[in-house]
Amino acid sequence: MLNVFTSLVINQLKQRINFMNQRMQGEELRIYESGTKYCLIILFDINNQIVLGSIALNASARRDLCMTKAFLSLIENTRIPKAVLAA
Repeated sequence: MLNVFTSLVINQLKQRINFMNQRMQGEELRIYESGTKYCLIILFDINNQIVLGSIALNASARRDLCMTKAFLSLIENTRIPKAVLAA
């Protein structure tokens, strides 16, 4: 059973991933959750069906949330075309 904070964190991650997926081309982020505080985020190449990167996290651990934020920021800064970021 998830507590309110953990549910909120996972929903915020889903929203951010959905927003990033709208701007990515040929790749997408996928989030897998198990109904517990643990989830997995995968960077997936749609064309070749290859996993390019992944991170697993405990949504109630501050350390994991900081690492996840850094992982998503890295993807956002390196994978999304600059023209889309400027628009």
